[in-house]
Amino acid sequence: MKRSLFLVSTLLLLCTNYVQAQFEIGVSGGYNKNYLHTSTGYRAYTKYDALSGFTVSIPIQYHFNNWLAVEADPGYIQKNYEQKRDHFFDGIYQKNTNSYIQLPVMAHFSFGGDKLKGFMNLGGYGAYWASGRIKGAMANPFNLGPDIPDNQQTYTFFEYDKAYNYNEKYSFDSRRDRRMEFGLLAGAGIEYLLQQRYRIFVEGRYYYGLTDQQKSYMINQIPRYNDTYVIQAGCLFNLKNIFHPESATAE
Repeated sequence: MKRSLFLVSTLLLLCTNYVQAQFEIGVSGGYNKNYLHTSTGYRAYTKYDALSGFTVSIPIQYHFNNWLAVEADPGYIQKNYEQKRDHFFDGIYQKNTNSYIQLPVMAHFSFGGDKLKGFMNLGGYGAYWASGRIKGAMANPFNLGPDIPDNQQTYTFFEYDKAYNYNEKYSFDSRRDRRMEFGLLAGAGIEYLLQQRYRIFVEGRYYYGLTDQQKSYMINQIPRYNDTYVIQAGCLFNLKNIFHPESATAE
């Protein structure tokens, strides 16, 4: 009986050490730029511009060997964009600041030396549109400008209606807004193993949205997709070094 318990305990200890050696966890953050992929053919003198934002996450890696791992990267990301009008409608705009809780899952391929390596990430993601904010200016039909003679040249719409500026929380509409987003991702970067404990990395990543921001709520609806480019840096820590720090020192 004692021998059996000893064998089971030894086996559990070996399995625990193995799992600890394979898992890495860390933190990362960076800068991103989001493009709203859509069409403005239906609206003259209108365009969408990319806006910058930021992302923070907690990457978790499980290594099968020294070149292949699977990674989950739960975190927060902004996907912002701006709608602008020009020519006669110059000055009318709206900036959308959108916050998402996102879970990318990917295969992590690494190559190179023992310390300095390159890597690629390929996978997909799911995201939840948690909140939004809109800021902009539009013509206010209830606040007219001065009377303009018929023979006077006008240059902007704000000469007829004065501008109304707003900055408010975005109100979701369950009939229109699709708050779940799914897509594909690809990334590439370099990583460096420091003191056998820390894996410091820099990565460029691209998120390709497959899900329309809107539900099908009207005829001839024009879809709207997020395309997000990220540059981020972070650090991973091997779980084995939390429970057995002396092993890293010995190495």
